[in-house]
Parts: sequence; C-alpha cells; structure tokens
Amino acid sequence: MRALTIVATVLLAACTAAPQPPSPPVAPAAPILPTPPAAVAGDPVEGLRVATRIGCNGCHGEDGSGRELWKDKGKYHLYSPNLTAKRELYDDAGIKAFLREGKTHDGHPVFGMPIVMFQHLSDREIRDITAWLRSLPAVPDAEKETTSMSPEVAKQIKEGKFQEAIDWGPHAGVQGPEAPPTEPSALGQHMAMTTCVECHGPTLDGWGGKDAPPPLIVAKAYSLADFLRLMRTGITASGKESKSGLMSEVGRERAIAMTDDEVRALKTYLDARPVGKPVHAD
Repeated sequence: MRALTIVATVLLAACTAAPQPPSPPVAPAAPILPTPPAAVAGDPVEGLRVATRIGCNGCHGEDGSGRELWKDKGKYHLYSPNLTAKRELYDDAGIKAFLREGKTHDGHPVFGMPIVMFQHLSDREIRDITAWLRSLPAVPDAEKETTSMSPEVAKQIKEGKFQEAIDWGPHAGVQGPEAPPTEPSALGQHMAMTTCVECHGPTLDGWGGKDAPPPLIVAKAYSLADFLRLMRTGITASGKESKSGLMSEVGRERAIAMTDDEVRALKTYLDARPVGKPVHAD
C-alpha cells in the first residue's frame, strides 16, 4: 500500500504543470502631453492700422508696391521694394526676425528700414502686420529704378560701418512685449518707441544736426487739445504747418491712425519725461 502511495505521489508530481517563467517587465505608459496651443492668427484690419502708424504703407505705398524715398547726393538714392513680392521670401517667423532683429532672408545688410523702432513692436502687432501684409493683392514687379549707392557707401554698409545704417539698425537689449500695454503711461511709452523713434531718435532726444527733428521735449509746450490737433491735422500749437513740413505730414498720414486714447497716453508719457532746455512748440 505504501508503494502505491509513493507511485501515486510521483505520478501527481509528474502531472503538475512546470512553473512559468516570470513575465517581462511592462514598460511604463508614455505620458500624455498637452496639445500645444494653435498659433494665434493676426488681424489684417488692425495690421493696416499699425502699418499706417509706423509708416509701412507710407514708405512702400498703399498697395505695397514700393516707391522712391529719398537720396543723399553722391552717397545713395533709396527706393522701397515691392512688399507683395518680398513677402514670398519670408515665413511668418522670418518677418518677425526681420522686424525685431533686421535679419533678412539671405543675410544681406538692411539700409533704410528703421529696425531701431520696429524692434519695440509687440508680438501681437507683428502678427497683425504680417496678416495685413499677407492680405495685400499681389502687384507684379514693374520696370523701375531700384536703390543705388556709391561703392564706398556699399562697402561701408557691407562691413557694418555706415553710421546711418548703424543708427537705424537693431539696438541690443530691446525685447518687445507680447501685447501693447494698457496702463496709460506704459502705453504712451510704447506708442513713442514704436511711432516716434524713426524721426526723433532711439532715446527721443533727437538725432542731432541742424535740420533734424527736435527732441520730444517739445511736446511739453502743447496742451492736450493742441497735441490732439497736431496728431490729427498736422497743425502745430502756433496754428501753422510745422517748419519743415515733416511733422505735419506725419500727423496727417501716420498719427491719424492712432486712437484718441493712444494719443492721450503718448502725451501723458511725454509730459512725464525729464525737462531739458526750453523749447518752442513749433
């Protein structure tokens, strides 16, 4: 009987399933990453307003096809290019890099574009300008004159030594905000740096020189009502056109695109700037 028990035990052991090998370790599930936000599209209507204020369609024409700008005899004769053709060379990031840093699509030096002013634009304003630029109907490149310059000026620009190009180029340490500020004084400063720098210099204290526009301390000589009139009609506090005619032109063609709140904010900021030597309103 004992022998039968032993045999049965052996048979049962033989019938027992062999132990399974351990399962391989299960890799942890990949984390679920949040979906990146969709790119924010610009507003072409607002872009036209900003482009008017900063002079894009003034220098390049209402249709963006380009026109004659100015010349310095013996040095250069400047023409603005056809934006509806040049835009094809840039994606949206490229347009932003151009306005903020003066980076062209092929690395050629920039001359005649006030990047020193454009680099203060907010991300939102750049998106809006880009949307406006993309919305312009294409204008075929016409047979027309293009920018010319003396060999010496061309050499200096290429080497980064031409002073006018340096002055109008990007300045270090400038970073435009994501959107224009809303607090009046901060908005006024933003308006000044994105509207007035081209003529009045990067610190708003003038470029120097006999015929250059004056430091913007001149704004202190204006009442708010007179300042609003200047920025709408180009008529100065004395009731006349500006002496050179430049500010009158800027008021009628560029500043007219500013809202009343933007003009008031600009006046608030300019009034708060430190007082320098006495100036006249005209």
